[in-house]
Amino acid sequence: MGRKIVVLALLLFFAKPALANVVGTVDYKEIVENYSKAKTAISQIDDRAVELQRYLLDKEKEFKKIENPIKQRAFEEATAKEFAKKQQAYANFKLQKEEAIDKEIEKAIKAVAIENKIDTVADYRTIYYGGVDITDKVIKKLNLSK
Repeated sequence: MGRKIVVLALLLFFAKPALANVVGTVDYKEIVENYSKAKTAISQIDDRAVELQRYLLDKEKEFKKIENPIKQRAFEEATAKEFAKKQQAYANFKLQKEEAIDKEIEKAIKAVAIENKIDTVADYRTIYYGGVDITDKVIKKLNLSK
């Protein structure tokens, strides 16, 4: 009985490295910069931001043409309400686009991790030593799944 325990202990001791957790790393910023759908989403978000700026510039020009202080005040209030709606719509649009891209990236990271038998994936900045960089594989998977 004592001999079986010693043999079992030795087996567990030598088997431990085989049971080790394989850690993968990704550079999220690089993934976003090289993922075609993310580039498109960022461009769309930027376009909406430019539209907001253009709206304010146009309203400023209109405001300067109004001479009556009472009409100026009414114009400011109406413009502020309209701008708040546009700003909220922009924030919702941006959030929706960012969440969609995040979900797609997360799905690709999980798929690549499973394909490469990686147990855990972390941002490369949190791993000081070791880990398998799967950033390029994730980018490739994302850009092929159009």
